[in-house]
Amino acid sequence: MSDSKTNAIVSSDEAHALAEPSEPVSLSEETIDLSALFVDDVSSSGSFDLRRSRVSPFEKLLQAIPIPTLLVDKSCTIILANRACKRVTGEPQKIEGQRFSVLFPNRADGQRAEELIQKVFHNRIPLVAEGIIGIDLIRMRGRIHSRSVRIQKTSMMLVIVEDITPSTVPSRKKSGPVI
Repeated sequence: MSDSKTNAIVSSDEAHALAEPSEPVSLSEETIDLSALFVDDVSSSGSFDLRRSRVSPFEKLLQAIPIPTLLVDKSCTIILANRACKRVTGEPQKIEGQRFSVLFPNRADGQRAEELIQKVFHNRIPLVAEGIIGIDLIRMRGRIHSRSVRIQKTSMMLVIVEDITPSTVPSRKKSGPVI
């Protein structure tokens, strides 16, 4: 983890904690401006229309990332979930159009996560938080990286979920050599 301090948001239903965000030490107020990638994808009002960019190089890039990655709008609605989100949701398209809080099994953690998203939108400073995420029976301990991005006049949040679930090492059986 970074040198930044980490606070905990205690979940009432889980023994795990959703850690409060930490700010990367080397970053100041910053929004990544992706406008140049979408010159043809801007609506007549000057806003970015993701529906028209479904096969854009930007979406292809997001889909190629092997880490669960989402685009979230200012109302905390998930606009896009890449294929890697399958590890968290079972089916990435299942969460598109849903509120970001749907990713958190604990309602209080989901509400706090949306407050953190709003904080990033307001301050335009990337934040990192940790917590238990997942839908239905899927659970994963994730480090959630949030960064503000702008496409023309539309601000969105790029959310990357790093899996930090402790791995279990299978016990070695005496039945033969392990390769």
